[in-house]
Formats: sequence, C-alpha cells, structure tokens
Amino acid sequence: MIEMSVGRVAAAYAANRSPIASGVAETQAATSPLSSASQTDAVAASAESDFGGFLDRSISQAVDTLKESERVSLAAVSGKASAHDVVRSVLAAEMTVQSVVAIRDKMVQAYQEIMRIAV
Repeated sequence: MIEMSVGRVAAAYAANRSPIASGVAETQAATSPLSSASQTDAVAASAESDFGGFLDRSISQAVDTLKESERVSLAAVSGKASAHDVVRSVLAAEMTVQSVVAIRDKMVQAYQEIMRIAV
C-alpha cells in the first residue's frame, strides 16, 4: 500500500489541477469549431471546476475541524473548556481524519487503476 500524507496529496492536486483544467479547455476550444461544442466544453470545464471547488472546500473543512479540535484541547488544558467539549471535538477530528484517509486511499486506488489501462 502506498503511504502518502494528506498534505502531499492536496499539494499534488493543487499543483496539477489548474494547468490540466486550462490545458483541456484550450485544447477543446481549438479543436471544436461549432459554438454548441464550445458551450458543451464550457459546461464540462465548469463541472470540473465545481468538483475542484468541492474538493478544496472539503479539505478546508477538514483542516478547520482539526484546528478546532486542537483549540478546544488547548482550552481544556487551561480550564476554559469542559471534558465533554474535548471529547466531542476529538471524536470529530478522528472521524475527519478517517474520512480523509479513506478518500485518499480511494484516489490512490483510482490512480493505480488508470495507470493499469493499456493505451
């Protein structure tokens, strides 16, 4: 199994997302002379950016959940948060990490499946 950190996956995604999306849009615009085809390409590019936006928002929410858990834990050390709040925030952070790891594993698995396709 490939071990990759979430930050490394997110950085690779961010580094490769914009050039691919713009390159695909430019290539499709150059090869499609019909305006309806251009509109279809624009819709496809929009859907792609929507997925990218969804992924960005999801990663940001996961990071915010982890930071909130750390903040509540530090507040509990100084006596400003209850044990209930700490347990709730730690469980939320644990579920977030498990979800991110599961998504990362699925992304790596999908990448490996794509790389096995004979061209």
